[in-house]
Amino acid sequence: MKGAICIAIFSIMNYCYGHNILVVMPLPLYSHTKSYLPLFIELAKRGHNVTMVSPFELNEPVPNFKEIVIEDTMKHMREDKHDVRLVEGFFFRLLGPRLFCKFLLDGVFNSEPMKAFLNDTDSKFDMVITETFFCQEPFIALGHKYSAIQVSVQTINLFMALSRLTGNPLNPAYVPSPAFPSSHHLNFWERSKSTLANLLDYLISHALWLYLEYYMRSHFAPYPGFENLPPMLNMFKNLSLVLLDNHMAITYPRPYLPNIVEIGGLTIKGGDKLNEEWEKYLNESVDGVIYFSWGSHYKTENMRPHELTAFMSAFGKLKQRVLMKVDEDTMPGKPDNVRLAKWVPQASILGHPNVRAFVSHGGLHGILEGTYHGVPIVGTPLFADQKSNVRFCEQAGYCIYIDLDTVNEEILLGAINKIMTNSSYKENALRRSKIMKDRPLSVMDNAVYWVEYVLRHRGAPHLRSAAVELSWYQYLLLDVMVVWGTVLVMAVLLLRKCIKCICKARKSKSKKD
Repeated sequence: MKGAICIAIFSIMNYCYGHNILVVMPLPLYSHTKSYLPLFIELAKRGHNVTMVSPFELNEPVPNFKEIVIEDTMKHMREDKHDVRLVEGFFFRLLGPRLFCKFLLDGVFNSEPMKAFLNDTDSKFDMVITETFFCQEPFIALGHKYSAIQVSVQTINLFMALSRLTGNPLNPAYVPSPAFPSSHHLNFWERSKSTLANLLDYLISHALWLYLEYYMRSHFAPYPGFENLPPMLNMFKNLSLVLLDNHMAITYPRPYLPNIVEIGGLTIKGGDKLNEEWEKYLNESVDGVIYFSWGSHYKTENMRPHELTAFMSAFGKLKQRVLMKVDEDTMPGKPDNVRLAKWVPQASILGHPNVRAFVSHGGLHGILEGTYHGVPIVGTPLFADQKSNVRFCEQAGYCIYIDLDTVNEEILLGAINKIMTNSSYKENALRRSKIMKDRPLSVMDNAVYWVEYVLRHRGAPHLRSAAVELSWYQYLLLDVMVVWGTVLVMAVLLLRKCIKCICKARKSKSKKD
């Protein structure tokens, strides 16, 4: 009873002393925005005044939640049916991001609602939340504009460059690079590749940030104090908190400082009710359902011919029903047991006991939802971090990795049947589900707590490590090794010379005798 009274009082205090929070996620990355949207809505419900800049409008208004809806800058790209797998490869990683970022950011900065927002100098915000990744780094300047606490959200794991800027250790000896997916027990060759990949990531990220620094200064609307805008990398170092859409159940253990908080699974409520249509479909699937989804960014109409043939042929030979989340009303060669849908309540579908397997591209969001509900996964990664996500699930024993370059009916059918007939996959999936559900606080309460924590402690600078202030050679202790290594070498040389002199003196004395 006392606890309930305390919570009620705390809620009232939050309402009375709510803060002004600005959320800027202007790029049309629906899966990214969706991952954190429940948190932003919950902050508004708890009395904070939330303003969100995004291309995605809420289905219904929320009290204390103001929307600034801007243009979808990727609309034309999607209409042109570009295959997102084209962004893979070393040369794109080296040269493509600059062009891609320019394409996306030009659309954002030319949007009339964004222009009006950036030219507004009357608004006041206590906190600015941005995604400091995937071309959105320039918006970190909003923290400077409003003299506000800066929080970052990350829909991928903490990569090398951002680990360095937040003072967090990332040792490639046991933290494998997403570029070369492997276990965290790395052999010499894997450690070599992991080290090289992380070094390249660091250098390429910094090269991109130099361009985005120029872009920020030339495109950002001037405001009082703009002339004193610090370098972008210095503003990164002032991040109070990074909220990761991740959880230890789906990744290898690694050290994090207190300014990094994992809040993976915000969209999973566990007890969501399905509507009558979906409930009926799943309940009537007495042999079970295989659920297929390649996420919100990939257009299934871009499937290569051998992939389409493999999936349709394999699915047609299953006694189970297959539910495919796709963008089309029909697909060539679709068997009768396959149902197509342009939208499905994925988290709730995966939570139904009749869903036997999840054919996934390995996106972090889908991996979180599948793992939470203990559903074995057939992983068919497309690009980016999806390969490393699927490899982890495979090594954890509840997934089978399939290479889409060589996939055929036999491989796919064999993987699905093995997942459903070998009980170890389900057992391992349930084991990971148990790990994910075993938390001291709900995901939402934990996320809200840390956001309000840095508000209460005015940015909580005590969470930040002094490592962010060190130069790279100081961080790696190269100056210490060089100085003391030099001292040691000189001491050895001096000792050697002394010994030679002593030996020479003795020899000279013996000759005289």
